[in-house]
Amino acid sequence: MPTRKANNSQPLSTATNQLSNTLVSPAEPANQSGKQRPIKSFVRHHGRITAGQQQALEKYWPLYGLDFQAQRLDMATLGDFQHVVLEIGFGNGESFIDMAAQAPETLFIGAEVHKPGVGRALMLAHQRGLNNVRVLEHDAVEFIEQMLPDNSIDRVQVFFPDPWHKKRHHKRRLIQPQFC
Repeated sequence: MPTRKANNSQPLSTATNQLSNTLVSPAEPANQSGKQRPIKSFVRHHGRITAGQQQALEKYWPLYGLDFQAQRLDMATLGDFQHVVLEIGFGNGESFIDMAAQAPETLFIGAEVHKPGVGRALMLAHQRGLNNVRVLEHDAVEFIEQMLPDNSIDRVQVFFPDPWHKKRHHKRRLIQPQFC
């Protein structure tokens, strides 16, 4: 089995919400440099996207979307909110959008890799006229490592964090001792 190199990016400098790019799988062996490989917590499956979801992606992404960039995000450009919540893996977006609708003073940033779910969340945010939602279609770990400024998040939400019940898939679990 070939050895994979670890991610060379630096961990977050603070313990904000205990999130870090040093998330590694204890089931994975260390590479030649002695570092463990960072967790890849998902496998991207390209599910069927409806015409409405695709239209929402095209039409509402400029309003709600966050494009991934390997540089720190200027949180002030997202608006003036009392609190900021990051939800990792919001699925089809219904509960994510419901929570945002109930707390207009809070900015909700959602990270999801499933394109149909992103499209649905954009559609729901527009239908409810929300201005406190931003959506990212990218790996949350990379977003945290490379874009999220230190001390910028008040709460992190991860619902159904460990769908990988088979032992061979445990390396993909997001919630592991290194994460906590």
